[in-house]
Amino acid sequence: MESADLYIIAAGRGSRMKSDTPKALVTIDGEPCLTSTLLQIGHKFRKVFVVTNILLREQWAEYFAGLQTTYPDLSGSVFQLPIKSGLGDGHATLEGIMAAERLGHGPVARDLVVAWGDVFFPHAAIIDELLSVDRKGPGLLPAVHEPHPYVALMVNEHMQCLSAEHSKFGEQQLVGYHDQSVFRFEASRLHACLRELHNALWKNGRYIAPDGELSLLYSFHHFYNARDPAYVYETKYPTRTFNTVEEVVAIQREIRARWTKRFHLNGAMSHDL
Repeated sequence: MESADLYIIAAGRGSRMKSDTPKALVTIDGEPCLTSTLLQIGHKFRKVFVVTNILLREQWAEYFAGLQTTYPDLSGSVFQLPIKSGLGDGHATLEGIMAAERLGHGPVARDLVVAWGDVFFPHAAIIDELLSVDRKGPGLLPAVHEPHPYVALMVNEHMQCLSAEHSKFGEQQLVGYHDQSVFRFEASRLHACLRELHNALWKNGRYIAPDGELSLLYSFHHFYNARDPAYVYETKYPTRTFNTVEEVVAIQREIRARWTKRFHLNGAMSHDL
């Protein structure tokens, strides 16, 4: 397929980890998680946009200055999009897309990939897989079938995504397809979908939705109701995500036990894991 753009949504403030450090900047294997992501998969995309929280501008300025010094070749295709945040990952994605267009980053790629800032990629294989699979609808969602998923992607017999159920709202599933915190969309259709959801749910300065937020998960149900569903497929290459210090420790322990060589920007383009 033609080159896609990557949007890394890193506009949170680390509140669930009880920290003032964004989760994307949490150190894993000696590097901020975001740096590992950029080194691992950044070269797969035309441009990489990092959507950040404007309230943490000093931390982000320090990070990007360090990235420019340490990895100048890599940083040339990475662009920061500071936004006012706190209204959900769907809102941050929408604001990021509009900011990229407003700042004139050339023609928008037909496809975009959205990844959360707190996802750790053990290798780039899931991205190779995601970009090579035929996208039949507006979205393509890699998932792992597992017990008690934190988020369950509800599908029909054709693997079309009907909706997403979130365990933190009491929608627990005994087994189901758990998303891997990375998603591929047709850019124009995702933008239109999030804009429609924003217009429908925004009232009196907040979203009339759980937690007062616009979730990217809502787009899956919106696509299905519009008779143009996104599709789920079972990936062979699961990612790792974290919300707590304990989960970061678990990822670090797995790295020490299973990685046999470090990633190098000018060497092999993957870790052995």
